[in-house]
Amino acid sequence: MIKYYTLFFMLFGASFLQAQNFKFRKVSKEEVMEKEHPLDKDANAAVLFKSRNTYYVYTSGVGFKLVTDFHERIKIYNKEGFEWATKSIRTYDSNDGRGKENISGVKAYTYNIQNGKLVDTKLDKDEIFTEKTSKYHNTTKFTMPALKEGSVIEYEYQIYSPFFTSIDDFRLQYTIPINKLEMKLGIPEYLIFGKYSNLKSPLNIDLKEGRDSFRQGNLDYLINTYEVNMDDVPALKDEPYVDYLQNYAAGIKWELKLTKFPNSSLENYSKTWEGVTKSIYDDLGLGKETDRSGFFEDEVDALLSGVSNPAEKVELIFQFVKEKVKWNDYIGFMPENGARKAYKEGVGNTADINLLLTAMLKHAGINASPVLVSTQSNGIPLFPTRNGFNYLISCIELSDGEKVLLDATDPTAGIGELPEMSRNWQGRIIKEDGASDWVNLNPNYISEINNRLNVQIADGKVKGSHYTNLNGLHAKKFRKVNLGKSEEDLTESISENLANTAISDVKVENLDLIGKDIKESYKFETSDGFEMIGNKIYFKPLFFEAMTENPFKADERIYPI
Repeated sequence: MIKYYTLFFMLFGASFLQAQNFKFRKVSKEEVMEKEHPLDKDANAAVLFKSRNTYYVYTSGVGFKLVTDFHERIKIYNKEGFEWATKSIRTYDSNDGRGKENISGVKAYTYNIQNGKLVDTKLDKDEIFTEKTSKYHNTTKFTMPALKEGSVIEYEYQIYSPFFTSIDDFRLQYTIPINKLEMKLGIPEYLIFGKYSNLKSPLNIDLKEGRDSFRQGNLDYLINTYEVNMDDVPALKDEPYVDYLQNYAAGIKWELKLTKFPNSSLENYSKTWEGVTKSIYDDLGLGKETDRSGFFEDEVDALLSGVSNPAEKVELIFQFVKEKVKWNDYIGFMPENGARKAYKEGVGNTADINLLLTAMLKHAGINASPVLVSTQSNGIPLFPTRNGFNYLISCIELSDGEKVLLDATDPTAGIGELPEMSRNWQGRIIKEDGASDWVNLNPNYISEINNRLNVQIADGKVKGSHYTNLNGLHAKKFRKVNLGKSEEDLTESISENLANTAISDVKVENLDLIGKDIKESYKFETSDGFEMIGNKIYFKPLFFEAMTENPFKADERIYPI
């Protein structure tokens, strides 16, 4: 009986999917009334329809421009799904006269049921905001109006780009399910792109390829077409002990390999990682940035006066840079102000600060080099391209060949401790002559948390002392959350995690000593954790330090630990 019911449910779901109208503003009453996702009961929201169509337009005297049409329809099941009602669209601005990407045609509606009728609320133009979020990027943002549990939201917009040799990735998977997905791309025959699927994703992608003839103005040419049509794309499921969930999202990246325009010679854009790194090193003047020292040498020489130990020099310079120049929250491997200006003004992006750090270390006789990195949100570079990197850190090489990574933008990071967003597989270290090689971004040491309990059970209560020692990245994580907190705040934080337990005499040592082990201790008293049966006492030896839930209780494991 259950099998017949399941089959009927699947057929009914398929029939409803086919009956849906995915044209803009054709939202149905049934979509708004849906209470939960038919295939993912735990979903807080779902993409009912996602469409992206990317194509080229040609204008005589101007050339090609890249246009992308977007349309998304999203179902919000509960309040936890409200985050999907805020849309952020990032566009590129070259800031050098080559142009910028522009958004147009933003239209958005929220659909609800009122008095048994389907009603829609339009997003006003004055509720759409655009701000400069970095030297090279603008972000357009809006939040849907009249949002309720059960709402369906829908929006469409276009992006016009003069950078026709760069195609954005096909993003094929979210952390919520996608019911129906359509992706289309048409590329003129003059541009030859390579295509790369994310090999870490377990999803199979059926990319259909074809060719069409096309006429635009007085120009006749062929178009290479690519299409992805998928139904019931499962959500990325966050599992315990996954390095970074988005690294496993299904997607396709595009790389320009060749151009062959009429009456022009063949241009080969295929690169090696060595070539990419060398071009970044030369074009951005990274060597000059790390070789200049005149603007800081007096202060650094005074700082290092009487110090001969290389490790002490590194520690002093690292701390000096962190105090001298503050991060402006902009990431990038390209200097925004340059090391000199960042030093003078006391602010800079990731490249400014860590190039300055590298320059100071080299001035002190330390073998230091910049390292190009792709942050977790930028993904893992699948092929040689400058877009594969978006961050820069520093690296020192010891006499035994060991490499130690540093990032002076993070006030809680010690030597050899990177922020979580930049601990993403491997980076590309660049030597003085422009030569490069891969370097592992994951720590080569083990971070530990050691707990010790002294316990006394008497008079129906458990009394005792708790001692914790944290080192490495565990200490860094603790500092990120608790640096600057008072003793009262720390006591409150501990108490929030320990129900029915009185906490007192909280002490934290080395909280302000970045890179050092943190030692935390406190006294506690509770009536939980044991029971008396007859003349015997039964208790959990680890008390509140015991694991209360198995982190691996799912029926299947999709991603590696």
